[in-house]
Amino acid sequence: MALFKNKKLSERKKNTLKAGGEHLAKLDEVIKNLEEIMGIEPVLIDIDIIDNPKFHDRTYIDLEALEELKENIKQYGLIEPIVVRKKGQRYERIAGFRRLQAIKKLYEETKDDKWKKIPAVVLDVDDDTAIAIMLSENIHREDLSDYDKVVSVLQLIEYKLGMSEADVKKFFNKLTNKQSGLVKEEITEEEIKTLKDLEQLLAYFKIRNWKTFRKMLTLLDIPEFLKEIIRDNKLPYYVAIELKKLKDEKLIRELVNKIIEENLTFEEVKQLVKQYRKEEAKDNVFPYQSLNKSLRQKWKRLPEDKKKQIDELMKKIEDILKGV
Repeated sequence: MALFKNKKLSERKKNTLKAGGEHLAKLDEVIKNLEEIMGIEPVLIDIDIIDNPKFHDRTYIDLEALEELKENIKQYGLIEPIVVRKKGQRYERIAGFRRLQAIKKLYEETKDDKWKKIPAVVLDVDDDTAIAIMLSENIHREDLSDYDKVVSVLQLIEYKLGMSEADVKKFFNKLTNKQSGLVKEEITEEEIKTLKDLEQLLAYFKIRNWKTFRKMLTLLDIPEFLKEIIRDNKLPYYVAIELKKLKDEKLIRELVNKIIEENLTFEEVKQLVKQYRKEEAKDNVFPYQSLNKSLRQKWKRLPEDKKKQIDELMKKIEDILKGV
């Protein structure tokens, strides 16, 4: 049986897939020539007329690292200019989020006019080239956690291939179910092309393949405190997924400290999570099950007024449980 069969898609979808391939080819070209782009002479631009890009490239700021960068710039000056493009009478930042924030912070604190302007390389580029430069900066960012990586990749997929988060999850589910033999529906030629474009894009972020990214999508559903832990401690996605299995926030934080202090392997983390889950399960066992049989016999022998008292107490217990 053939792996796929021809299936018509709407013209809009076909155009999106075609454009996706062209965009990804352009990413290669831009990233290869990035050194030449960054060699352009910078100019001084007022920080108040520089806007963030419509493609949101930051989901988290490490305040401690930003403070260190600010102090470094204050002492030695800004070594590497930011990158912008002209947008009417204003500018849109392409690269250099932390540098711009550090300069703004310096100006707010000192009110010194020397920090009112920032050196910037001004490029005349289209959206695709601008995003390619942002992407290149993201790839080499040391503080990019796996969670931020997932968000950045999803934004890029939506912009380049017209696929929302829900579309991506649905597509991955279809591929998984097909490989598992759970569905008979064939994978179309267009879907094969989409998968190729997706994996080419994932490669820029050093993500092995779509199966790895499918697992990483789990990070979108973890509690906020766990997202912060991942960012602060740069824990990989597979460790975060294990930690998500635990319910107790305090216990998770203690385990994270243990992971870092003792440099635990992933297998050791899995064993500890398994152990802690058993302990959590014990804590959640209803403590009165062993009394059930003996109490039932005693209740039968009680006079009616005592049974009535117990009924009233049980109603109070039910009310307490309902409020939990």
